[in-house]
Amino acid sequence: MINKVIEFSVNNRMFVFMATLLLIVFGMKSFQELSIDAVPDITNTQVQINTQVKGLVPEEVERMVTFPIEYSMNGIPGVETIRSISRYGISQVTVIFKEDMDIFRARQLASEKLQNIELPDGVVPEMGPISTGLGEIFHYSIEAVNVESDPEKRLIQLMDLRSLQDWFIKPRLLTVKGVTEVNTIGGYEKQFFIQPNIKKMAKYGLHFDDIENAIEKTNLNVGGGYIQQTGEQLLVRGVGLLQNIKDIESVVVKRLSSYQIIKIKDIAKVKYDKEIRTGAATVNGEESIIGTAFMLLGENSRAVAQRVSGKLDNIKKDLPSWVKLKVLYDRSNMVDATLGTVEHNLLMGAGLVILFLLLLVGNIRAAIITSLMIPISLLMTFILMKWQNVSGNLMSLGALDFGIIVDGAVIVIENCVHRLQNKGKSLGREMTREEVKRVVIDSAIEIRSAAGFGELIVIVVFIPLFALTGVEGKMFGPMATTFIMALASALLLSFTVVPALAATFLSGKTRDKKPFLMNLAEKAFKPTLEKALRVKKIVLGVGIASIVTGVFLFSRLGAEFMPQLDEGDFALQFIRPANISMENSVKLQRISEKIVNEFPQVKDVFARTGAAEVATDPMGVNISDSYVMLKNRDQWPEDELITDKKSLMKAVKQKLDLHVPGQVMMLSQPVELRFNELLEGTRADVSAKVFGDDLDKIIAYSKEVAEIVGSIEGAGEAESESKGKSPLLQYTPKMEELAQLGVTARPVLDAINTAIGGREVGHVYDGVRKFPIVTRLSENERKDVMTVRKLPVGISEGYTVPIEQVADIDFVETFSAVSRENSQRRIAVLINPEVRDIESFVNKAKKMVEEKVKLPEGYYIEWGGSFKNLQSAKERLGILVPMALLIILAMLYAAFKNFSQVVLIFACAPMALIGGVVALNIMKMPFSISAGVGFIALCGISILNGVVLVTYFNRLIADGKSPDDVVKEGAMTRLRPVLMTALTDIFGFLPMMFSSGLGAEVQKPLATVVVGGILSATVLTLIVLPSLYRLFIKQMQPELFKGESI
Repeated sequence: MINKVIEFSVNNRMFVFMATLLLIVFGMKSFQELSIDAVPDITNTQVQINTQVKGLVPEEVERMVTFPIEYSMNGIPGVETIRSISRYGISQVTVIFKEDMDIFRARQLASEKLQNIELPDGVVPEMGPISTGLGEIFHYSIEAVNVESDPEKRLIQLMDLRSLQDWFIKPRLLTVKGVTEVNTIGGYEKQFFIQPNIKKMAKYGLHFDDIENAIEKTNLNVGGGYIQQTGEQLLVRGVGLLQNIKDIESVVVKRLSSYQIIKIKDIAKVKYDKEIRTGAATVNGEESIIGTAFMLLGENSRAVAQRVSGKLDNIKKDLPSWVKLKVLYDRSNMVDATLGTVEHNLLMGAGLVILFLLLLVGNIRAAIITSLMIPISLLMTFILMKWQNVSGNLMSLGALDFGIIVDGAVIVIENCVHRLQNKGKSLGREMTREEVKRVVIDSAIEIRSAAGFGELIVIVVFIPLFALTGVEGKMFGPMATTFIMALASALLLSFTVVPALAATFLSGKTRDKKPFLMNLAEKAFKPTLEKALRVKKIVLGVGIASIVTGVFLFSRLGAEFMPQLDEGDFALQFIRPANISMENSVKLQRISEKIVNEFPQVKDVFARTGAAEVATDPMGVNISDSYVMLKNRDQWPEDELITDKKSLMKAVKQKLDLHVPGQVMMLSQPVELRFNELLEGTRADVSAKVFGDDLDKIIAYSKEVAEIVGSIEGAGEAESESKGKSPLLQYTPKMEELAQLGVTARPVLDAINTAIGGREVGHVYDGVRKFPIVTRLSENERKDVMTVRKLPVGISEGYTVPIEQVADIDFVETFSAVSRENSQRRIAVLINPEVRDIESFVNKAKKMVEEKVKLPEGYYIEWGGSFKNLQSAKERLGILVPMALLIILAMLYAAFKNFSQVVLIFACAPMALIGGVVALNIMKMPFSISAGVGFIALCGISILNGVVLVTYFNRLIADGKSPDDVVKEGAMTRLRPVLMTALTDIFGFLPMMFSSGLGAEVQKPLATVVVGGILSATVLTLIVLPSLYRLFIKQMQPELFKGESI
């Protein structure tokens, strides 16, 4: 089959060239349309159900809202985990489905279940946006050019800014293709407050219900159909809608028996005031409004972020002159920077490979033919990526090594040059074009099994990566897909375009001039090989020792799941005491931001305190997520102490600890913070989750665990999620007193709900915009303990009593949040270790916690985060890699039909291990799944070298050469192709190994392992393999020695 393909390609060269040209054009088009991102999206298939619950404390929210929703979701097919959190005012249930579940089907099933749940009146669960962990692609702020200093004016200013966001900016952004939601946090919603005077209400015997009824009866328009008059049709309507504060003040509440008319203005003030909010936003130390654009699942973050940016530029032109719109975070910048790293590494790698091909291949035309395979195979890969919907990112493009890609072409072209030269010498004249064609066909067919088979082995080695699931599957699946696509493309080109080009452009008088480098290598290699062949048993000992050393060093390596991707900016999470008020939390946040802003390296600081409008992450008001955006490195001033991001983060933390006490800080990065939360339900790299029924107990245990973990060296930050309890003012109706008055507890509860919580009694319309009318006591009266004891409770028409007569008023404590996972309550200990070796750290922490914390029955601790991902990836790779190696063994046996030869070739893989492990140790890197992929690639590459050597030895034996001549001549002849493939592989990965661009951390372990491993594999293969072949020649070639002894 391959023979026919080679013959067809050489005999129909024009067709092959035209097809290649078409491929190039199509490849360029595919690249332009390719979906581009920084990292693969690793979010699991999940549905978020958010429910606004006004006025209930967390335990009641859990009991009345969260648990019924959780319970109903349990029966849905394909559900893996259910997590929930209940806070004041909000319930969030996250339902995680199996990987292969379609998100739209999952949402449909969840939606059907929600229809049948019985929840308290007015409580409506809503599903979160169809987005992902990478969904928050764009943050912008709406600020006033001149900030008002007067509190009243500032309040109106913030209301106007919020109205602009809600009614002008947000609707226009939602029209952008790929945007699924625009979330708003900060400022104040414009609301008209009716603030009753309790004494006047008691004097006139008015209830809160009277105000609500009066507004409801007045605030409406009615239609009267139409009337016909003199041939015209007149529409009729009655206008009663309230339009401003004056209209509301004039509404009649009651006419007393003395015929006195009581209007709203007689018993209450009507004004704009602060709503009871659950979230606030700050930018550079000032309160602001922050909008966040969410990307639709499956869209391309770079493209959507650029479209949002373009739309905002248009919106800016239409904003009032006193408003400024500022871009705070644009994901496309991070994607572009990461892509810049990938691009730089690929171009540098390609450049180095081409340079070495020119230096190592004595024939310049042959070197150019091989070099051409790099861009063509890359363009073919883009076509396949577009077809299979694989996005171009750090992982998928980051593993491409042009050295490995051109290995097949190098082997084919090197053999063509070698054979053309020999043929030319034997003929003693210049060959005709027909003769050149024949030699090219013969030499390509001769080497096809070594080239094709070797590349095929590398492809097979990568197949286990497809069996990875979950986070690691989404991370490394694209890498394996792209690598196999590139190798398969290069393999196809090696047997079509390479022979066609060789037959066309290699001349009939081809001379293989040995380059200077090759002469040097041969001079050094020849005596070394001869010495090795004299002491074959010692060489065997060296080979075994290197394998044992490699295995021993490997077992001593620490492990992490993935090197941390540097996003360029960083995030600070502030956790404050649970009983802090919204206003004080914002004040602390503003002070913290001003301190961070003092660093000249910082461009912007912005933060979200508490929960946003669409609470995708329902934080309490005691938590702030701050994002610190940094200037470009070339704009940083010279500073001995602050030279990189890590030292800057340390300095920021130290300064904040010194100047702003009373808050705990956790350091992270914008995307990482969101991923951790979506995948694990906690906002840290590693978490220890304490499960049990009694919240007081699990909070105590979590604090104990945090203390133990915090004492371990390199623990970084270890904090319990819980920050104590919140105080609660509790009214309990006196049922007997109410019974004597002849009423139920309802009037008491209504009075609390309206006067303190605030009740929406209607709306004021301004065009299509509508603003709520709310009845509630003023801010000062709500704070006054005496006032809240005297609330009027309506007993009957015109008769009220103070609330203290019909209810007990006590101060109690409640939990600030209740978290659940798989139907059990839990508290997490958040850990952001400073060490890279996560596995050893967690194992040490686990051991210490098990020794010191004795948990009662029904209580247990589960370790999650990146450690959990590492464990599952290692377990799967532990099964899959040996399986792939067994397949390779079977393939080798099918090709060589000699078990001893197969074992010899297979020994090349562990010989490569030592170099990879030593390289990781030199670069001070632990084992990670990224390095694991490097080891997988290494197995394939090192076995490829063994295949090339043993195939040639067998051919020389078949030609009747003596065993000694076979190993000497074979090793010397194949020195060049082995060195060429090794050096091109190394130089393809070198730029990646020493890269310092954004995102380079993820690629470094893979490149380090491959470079180190190929160095050791090449040296050991070229010396150990020929020696062992000669040492065990009886086993290698048993048919030569039938009845003989050697």
